[in-house]
Amino acid sequence: MGIMQTPAVSFVVETMVVKDGRKLGMIHPDADGYYQMPMGVLGVPTRNRTYYDVNDFVAQLTGADCFVRKMLEGGQLFGEYGHPDTAPLNNEQTIARLLHIEEKFHSHHFKKIWSGEKLAEGGTVIYGLVKPSGPYGQYLQQSLDAPTINTAFSLRGITQSVPKNGLVWRNLKRLVTFDFVGAGGYEQASKRWSPCTETIITFPEGDIVTDVALERLSDHELNDIFGTKKITLMQKTMTLIPNSRMAIDETGEAVSVFHELMKG
Repeated sequence: MGIMQTPAVSFVVETMVVKDGRKLGMIHPDADGYYQMPMGVLGVPTRNRTYYDVNDFVAQLTGADCFVRKMLEGGQLFGEYGHPDTAPLNNEQTIARLLHIEEKFHSHHFKKIWSGEKLAEGGTVIYGLVKPSGPYGQYLQQSLDAPTINTAFSLRGITQSVPKNGLVWRNLKRLVTFDFVGAGGYEQASKRWSPCTETIITFPEGDIVTDVALERLSDHELNDIFGTKKITLMQKTMTLIPNSRMAIDETGEAVSVFHELMKG
């Protein structure tokens, strides 16, 4: 029997810095060192086909006697680096471990948790103000600072689950915290969805830009195109006006960025 020859194969898979109009990058904290990060989404299934009952979820965040609210109001809500490892534990030990936020694994502190904007698919984002803290805070900080790492969080709690409409429907009986994880169940619970890094570019037609093409021409190719033997680099300095398509030019006048770029 002959030796099978491996066919020539060439491929590249890499991190998408811009995906669906949302950009990865470093994010910046507020004056107290807290970062605004998505923690989860109300009203939509996770990527694991799990759906958390919205009323239960909201009650665990807002109920006067609920753990998360009490800890938040007392300035004592923390999260861990990764979810607790419960593989070697029995059922009773597992529940006890899940309910306990272990100090030696702290990676962040919560200042605030709240509901944000409604998504196009109908869900509502839950945001948190988090600050790297504790023995593993340095790892969270490194992740937040890295331009190609999509820092993620995942809820930790005790639930009752039943199959329903093709999903695992979970009634949240006790929300404990949100842990810093490699990849959470909700795609939106990640740095890419943080308002601190979000960059959504649209044209008047409403199309979302997901890629930018920058084709480079060499000097001699430009010579051939324009029929010239000399290339001069023209520079223009403009100060962009936030949340608009306008900029301040070198004369101090407000101008359209689009028209200035088209003029070259």
